[in-house]
Amino acid sequence: MRTVAEHRDYLESIAAKVPNPAAGFFGPDSMAWRLNREMVLGLVVLRALFMQVAHPKVAQGVAEHSDFREKPFNRAYATFKAQQQVIFGSCEVSIEALMRIYARHVGVQGPGYHANDPSLLFWVYATLIDSMFFAYRTFLPNLPESEREHFYEEGKLFAKLIGIPEDRVPRRLADFNAWMQTTIASDEITVSPDGREIGRSLLPMPFRLAASLNAFLAAGTLPPKLREQFELLWSPRRQRLFDFLARTIQLVISHAPQFLHTSPTYWLALRRAGSS
Repeated sequence: MRTVAEHRDYLESIAAKVPNPAAGFFGPDSMAWRLNREMVLGLVVLRALFMQVAHPKVAQGVAEHSDFREKPFNRAYATFKAQQQVIFGSCEVSIEALMRIYARHVGVQGPGYHANDPSLLFWVYATLIDSMFFAYRTFLPNLPESEREHFYEEGKLFAKLIGIPEDRVPRRLADFNAWMQTTIASDEITVSPDGREIGRSLLPMPFRLAASLNAFLAAGTLPPKLREQFELLWSPRRQRLFDFLARTIQLVISHAPQFLHTSPTYWLALRRAGSS
């Protein structure tokens, strides 16, 4: 495991090979920019966060090293902001975001866990990738297999940047999907009391009146095993309503002008990359 200084040197060595540092590690021609620019991805943020804390060791780290009870949305906001900076930021901005995460994780450790443990980092990374593909199957026009494969290959760079060894990442998308299914079904992913409490604390995000809608979204997007373990209400009627809303969103996105459903972060990054 690298020290903080070693990880900075590692990131800067990767950045030194980037043709246009102002465009960041991925750039405007990447699948990473194209897929992450969709604002509808906000509908799977809770899914990813719930899945992350479904790992008992991740939940334990959050419970013991954060103030989620007093400030339940801080970690969610910090995670989203950091991801956007790594994807759309310049190399300089991305490195600073990555270093904040890495340095913070150095102190997040306890009996049986360490936040910079490659296996835990990979689980967190996997929830982001899996949730992205879920969003494109459910709320957005689905991707051809070739584009899913391309995005997965680009994602290996993201994994490297957050400190995951190359041999930890499955070689092909099919291997990743198989690993994900097996892992979710295993006892390794079991919602602990800490995980359940953290999940409940996220439901009023960003305000208390949103709790019922968030619970519906979380339940509709999570794998059935995790939905049950988080004790989220579900029924055939709720499933039909969720399917109807998902089809409606997908239809609207398919016909709406791009600027109406694309993140402002993407357009700002595009302008910066073009003027460099």
